[in-house]
Amino acid sequence: MHLGLGIGFLGRHWLMLVATVVLARRSPEAVQLASNHLTWLPLLLELGVVALVYSAFSRVPQAGRTVRWIWSQGLPIIGVTAATNIGLVAWWLWQTPVWARWPDLFLASCALLDLAIVAGCYTSDYIRQIFKEFPAPVDVKERSS
Repeated sequence: MHLGLGIGFLGRHWLMLVATVVLARRSPEAVQLASNHLTWLPLLLELGVVALVYSAFSRVPQAGRTVRWIWSQGLPIIGVTAATNIGLVAWWLWQTPVWARWPDLFLASCALLDLAIVAGCYTSDYIRQIFKEFPAPVDVKERSS
């Protein structure tokens, strides 16, 4: 569960996009807010996490090589995504002429959470083991019987 929350947080821009699409009929303000603050660059940089989520939901014996490979690369995907998120926040804070509590403090907190997620994933033997495991492929002979 904690791994799922961490991966969800790393893909926060995609979660915001999904929430905006879901709320679009009820709240046009949500669409306006998202269109003003959601750009394609963070979405592009978080595609690895989206692929990781897809492979997590595809952890079945019938899964193909690509899904298995993506799952086995889970730790590097988490690390690279967090590093790019932290880099974007650092760049944005560097460009800000005057720091304010909102959104600067919130963005800095998100960067710290990204760092905590990476530290937790890379230091946990349990999570490292999760990314090494995948259901064994179904043998063709077993399917026919």
